[in-house]
Amino acid sequence: MRKMPATRPPNTVPKYCQAMKGTGPNFIGQYIGFLVYVWTVYGNGFWVYPTTISSGILYGYVWRTSHYEYSQFRVSMIDCLY
Repeated sequence: MRKMPATRPPNTVPKYCQAMKGTGPNFIGQYIGFLVYVWTVYGNGFWVYPTTISSGILYGYVWRTSHYEYSQFRVSMIDCLY
């Protein structure tokens, strides 16, 4: 497991980008170790620091208002990322 980010995410939320829609594990894999903003198929979004992808599951640190929390979720639940 990689270390969580040392800094908070930006206060601003990036604009939704349909050009990134339909991302998959290979595409998302290039963002391992980088802070990204993720929109889910349910319309909600959050900052995440991905650490690994395995069997269609993304593992990493999700920003929860005031701290990072290690979490996991299905790549198929990601609508797009920035």
